[in-house]
Amino acid sequence: MQDETSRTMLGRSFADSELDGLLTAVAQAAGSQPAMRAQTHFDNVYGVADDALLFTARMLDEHGTPVYRGILLGRWTPEMVGERPDLVPEIDFYHDHRGLLFHCALAYLRNLPLALHGHTGVGKTDLVRYFAALLGAPVHRMNLHGLSTTDDVIGKLLPTSGGGVMFQDGQVTTAVRHGGLLLLEEMNATGQEVWFALHGLLDGSRTLVLVEKDNETVKQHRWCRIFSTFNPAEYPNLYPGTKELSAAYLRRWASIRMPFADLSVERAILVTRYPELAADGKGILDTMLEVAQVARKLLEDRARSFDFVMSTGVLVSWAELAAQVGPLEGARMAFYDILEEKTKAVFRDQIFAYVTDWDVTQFDDGI
Repeated sequence: MQDETSRTMLGRSFADSELDGLLTAVAQAAGSQPAMRAQTHFDNVYGVADDALLFTARMLDEHGTPVYRGILLGRWTPEMVGERPDLVPEIDFYHDHRGLLFHCALAYLRNLPLALHGHTGVGKTDLVRYFAALLGAPVHRMNLHGLSTTDDVIGKLLPTSGGGVMFQDGQVTTAVRHGGLLLLEEMNATGQEVWFALHGLLDGSRTLVLVEKDNETVKQHRWCRIFSTFNPAEYPNLYPGTKELSAAYLRRWASIRMPFADLSVERAILVTRYPELAADGKGILDTMLEVAQVARKLLEDRARSFDFVMSTGVLVSWAELAAQVGPLEGARMAFYDILEEKTKAVFRDQIFAYVTDWDVTQFDDGI
């Protein structure tokens, strides 16, 4: 499919009450039948010809009726990537849920800065990187923190060997000039100086002003899209340094709250990655998933007295180790040994004692 709309990534959106109807509408518009790709059947993304992708999601309309929606985006060409192939992530396994990839595609299509809110380890960064990998787009990733400055983000003046000065673009300016997915990590861990520097990029003007470079105005490249991640500010013990963002600033972003994945999704992820755990006949995998569910309930109900996020990322690490050394030693290596004594006691005496029939006394024994 070589139409200009697809290749410049302006895209198309579709909707139908049935998935088959959606796919038929796309085939008629694109001249090619959408097909599930070989890499994975868990991401709800279809290939269309050789140069486009259809991102789909099942949603409910205002009356509670299911509607299938799709967005057609063109893949990046080598010319668009240019000399940045090292910034294009590799395709990895990803299990889409709650239409997250579709929402990324929607923000991409409409050029809406997209903020992903959620606990550490729920897959915020993985979502953006996987989305970029599908499109073949470079990712400019910047980790923000309390000491981040506009020099890091926008750029700064540096001395040259001839005694003059030159302006060196920051990571944000580089992405805005050349295109790609700009991923700003931990946005609510940085300060107001950085937020204010980004205001022009997030409002309708979509520009950066380089004050130290004679107020040069850099307009957002047509192939640049902006994403950010936020940790929940209501958990200050878990995420020290996070700040409540003003309503005026948040209004500049479209946002997705990323909860913990559903039990069925996490089970599919672990079975796909570590099938030996599901085939052992001992119920280890389901027990691990139940441990995660109880730990999350405690986190939500008692945030001040139980400060540990049993995320999908932690579960994957635990499963990888459990497949080699068993669930208890795997738990020690994946998360238990780094916990404070109070949190260890909750895990040992409440969560594991309630969910499992494992001998948890060995948790605190030496090797």
